[in-house]
Amino acid sequence: MDLDLKGSKVAVTGGSRGIGKSIATLFAAEGCDVSICARGPETIEKTRAEIESHGVKSFGTALQGRDGEAVRTWTRDTCDAFGGLDVLVCSLSAGGGTNDERYWYRSFEIDLMSATRAVEEAYPHLKSSENAAILVVSSMAAAETFVSPMAYNSMKAALITWSKQLAEQFAPKGIRVNCLEPGPTMFPGSNWEMIKVARSRTYSGVLRQQPTRRMAEAEEIARSAVFLCSPAARWVTGATLRVDGGYTKGVQF
Repeated sequence: MDLDLKGSKVAVTGGSRGIGKSIATLFAAEGCDVSICARGPETIEKTRAEIESHGVKSFGTALQGRDGEAVRTWTRDTCDAFGGLDVLVCSLSAGGGTNDERYWYRSFEIDLMSATRAVEEAYPHLKSSENAAILVVSSMAAAETFVSPMAYNSMKAALITWSKQLAEQFAPKGIRVNCLEPGPTMFPGSNWEMIKVARSRTYSGVLRQQPTRRMAEAEEIARSAVFLCSPAARWVTGATLRVDGGYTKGVQF
């Protein structure tokens, strides 16, 4: 299937490792110019080199996801560098944590507010695109009780509701908005890599609930993400796609 993405201008928050990086590099492989932001300057530069190896342009900024003005500036700078924007993927995340109050503030700022700030800045450019799309990366942890009460799960649930509301509001402007719910995913530097060592019983318990008895690879999640953002999915908006290898047990009506 031709995704018809070649020449598109794409911005991915949290695009230097894991799922975000796989999304960014897969867009580049489809012929898109790609901008990323994340914390580490070194990983930003390595990912930009991978993006540019596909013969496309890259842009990247190291920033803290809690820094609202930095997120806004990166979004504006991306649009200036590329001369517009067609696709915005919001995948910045604070990760897991506990139910401690500090993690609630951290998840609120990084998972939720970084997305709202990026969308606000990108909106004027997206509405000028002929194939505008926003993808919000949530988590299957928003869909059912998972591990223990924590801010991460609740903030990911909030993103689902927000993305659906955006889809209704932006549809008349020609901007599609969808949400992705990845299941447990293993990649270098992931929380699951740490949990496998430090909390082996928790890790084993999650694997037992996974019908395939393995975790996802980042690229397996990225393929669904890129499809949802492409013109090939032009009649899909307001949807939440769960990509978890059958992990969750609820029936989606």
